[in-house]
Amino acid sequence: MFIHGGYWRALQPSAFSQVAAGLNAHGVTVALPGYDLCPQVGIGDIVEQMRKATLYLHRRFNRPVLVLGHSAGGHLAGSMIATDWQEFGAPANTVPAAMGISGLYDLVPMVSTAMNNDFKLTDTEAKRLSPLLWPAPKEKIFDAVDGGAESEEFHRQSRSVADTWSAAGVTTLYNPVPNANHFTVIEPLADRNSAMVKRLLELLPKD
Repeated sequence: MFIHGGYWRALQPSAFSQVAAGLNAHGVTVALPGYDLCPQVGIGDIVEQMRKATLYLHRRFNRPVLVLGHSAGGHLAGSMIATDWQEFGAPANTVPAAMGISGLYDLVPMVSTAMNNDFKLTDTEAKRLSPLLWPAPKEKIFDAVDGGAESEEFHRQSRSVADTWSAAGVTTLYNPVPNANHFTVIEPLADRNSAMVKRLLELLPKD
């Protein structure tokens, strides 16, 4: 399941159909769920919509779901793997592995940005919606990817989630893509022979 970015405020999954090409070439089905956008809804509402999409796919195909997402979608991918699925009546391993690409896992810095006019986050709400601050998804796998040419904040966010969760018992990998910026970093998903696609094939649930 690929979750698109757009800072929770923009874009639609139809703009990202190319990201399925690399995995499709290996016979892997890729779902691209959509979600309502801020400010019509809050980030918390979007997290719940992605949980419903994940549960739907899990029940539809009767198998665990590998989740990946870009930018705001990276935050949502981190949220999906860190969700306690048993609270939703699903197996603990509903999402055994995930990849966040240029994700934002600590939303507290967003409170002081102009974009928060749309998010309307308080410090308390930002902490509540930050998967970095949730109980770590122990015994699961999370890859934090970013572009080598991205800003230091994206590097910090990716390194932070990888280091923090690794220390708590998660199998993590921090993997910058050389020379890629925030937008080109997802281009390897369209290439069946790219290192990113090969890594996702390794992460595919075996059950």
